[in-house]
Amino acid sequence: MPMSTTKPTTMKNNSRRSIAALSGAMLATLSLAQEPTLVRLRDAVGDTIDAAERDSFRLFPNTAGFSHAVILAIPGPEFFAEVTLAGADTARHIYFRIMPSQLERIRFLIDNREYMAGQVTSDPNAELTLASFWKAIENQPLRNIAGEPADVATAARPQLQSATTENRYNWTLHGTTLGSCAGGCLASWVGIKMVEPGHYEDCFGMSMPVPATYSVNQPVFCAAACGITALGSTAGYLMGDKLDRRPLPSQPLPNEGTGWRNGCVGACLVPALALGFVAAAAAQGTLYGREPSGYNIENDPNGLSTIPAVLTGLCVSVEVVTIGYHIGRAIDRGNAEKAAANLRAPGR
Repeated sequence: MPMSTTKPTTMKNNSRRSIAALSGAMLATLSLAQEPTLVRLRDAVGDTIDAAERDSFRLFPNTAGFSHAVILAIPGPEFFAEVTLAGADTARHIYFRIMPSQLERIRFLIDNREYMAGQVTSDPNAELTLASFWKAIENQPLRNIAGEPADVATAARPQLQSATTENRYNWTLHGTTLGSCAGGCLASWVGIKMVEPGHYEDCFGMSMPVPATYSVNQPVFCAAACGITALGSTAGYLMGDKLDRRPLPSQPLPNEGTGWRNGCVGACLVPALALGFVAAAAAQGTLYGREPSGYNIENDPNGLSTIPAVLTGLCVSVEVVTIGYHIGRAIDRGNAEKAAANLRAPGR
């Protein structure tokens, strides 16, 4: 009776799989076991970045307790910054993952210290961009180069600040604009009551229109208008603050000018004032759409009921100027990117 070969064949296949898995594990272990090599950044700092060089070249600005740092190269495209933290008793280490493009940016900062100092002093956007760059690196400290997250309590995780204030400004402005519109509309309905509707009266044989008469309850009016406006501003600020704590998607270039953004802001001033005036006049003249045919308020000698409409018009004007700034900045950045591309083109 012939013997079955199923069992030996199965055992043979299992042995091959085991050998393949063991070989893969050995290769992975050997690659991880390779000693990291030090990366010499530039002659100005050598292999080790000390505390004085860190401050001079604006390196790792958010890491509390910084003593010194080295850049390590391992098999693969990534690098790691090994940062030594000076403690009360013992020194500790944390690691930051650094991509090749980020390493080149660090070298650029070292090579162009004076230029970057001038840029940060003269251009607020340059400072925001630099903060965003370091935030992207220092936001996730690691315990080791294997990628294990560092313990916040023992590794002195850097105290990061917002990368920019641009979103807080933009969203606070949007929230205030919408809040002033909604607040003025609500205040007009709950804080202003009609005393006498508009009608026509006969005068010397002619029918003359008589506008409606209203009475304002100032505490209710102000509470509704101010409360909704403040709510919109707060919501906008919180939204912008959340966005500000993310790395900037688009960063200023070293050769980026400001001519177009300044020009667009200047060109928008007159249209902005005109649109703001029209918005304020329309809001107040119609009680935010409640009374399109004209009216009088009998107990508002100081004109306090116009405040929400004035705020709405002011916000509209600022919105228009801000839009002009963003358009101009986009043109400035596009021109800088084209110039940088031309410099990198072959034959240049």
